[in-house]
Amino acid sequence: MGPFRKIYLDELTRIQDRINSLFEQALVAAEFEERESGAPGSWVPAVDVIETADAYLVFAELSGVRREDVQLQVLERRLELSGRRQPSGEHRNFLRMERSYGPFRRSFDLGAAVDPDGISAGLEQGVLRVHVPKLPAGGKS
Repeated sequence: MGPFRKIYLDELTRIQDRINSLFEQALVAAEFEERESGAPGSWVPAVDVIETADAYLVFAELSGVRREDVQLQVLERRLELSGRRQPSGEHRNFLRMERSYGPFRRSFDLGAAVDPDGISAGLEQGVLRVHVPKLPAGGKS
């Protein structure tokens, strides 16, 4: 293959990647429907949920997600974790893109009523740790 043909093929590949990226961004709505698979362009972080006698512990792998880009919400017995992972500004011209970026949303039905005022969370070394205390037996949900 001649050098000019390789240059043109490389440039066409970059243009195609950029067009694919633009289509993907256009398909991602600001508020997407809640479903486990998420919306086009979204990703699903790995999560462990552990139940103890008095609380639920949630561990989510959120490598590259800033603390201010993570939201936690509790409604009755349901915990929702959502947010967004942005590519850093220095990586605009990807030659290969294997990590996922964009919005994410995970929801978990918890088996017992929880105390929304007692929830604590911390993000350390890319892992979000959430402590969700249960209400004592007979407590309000």
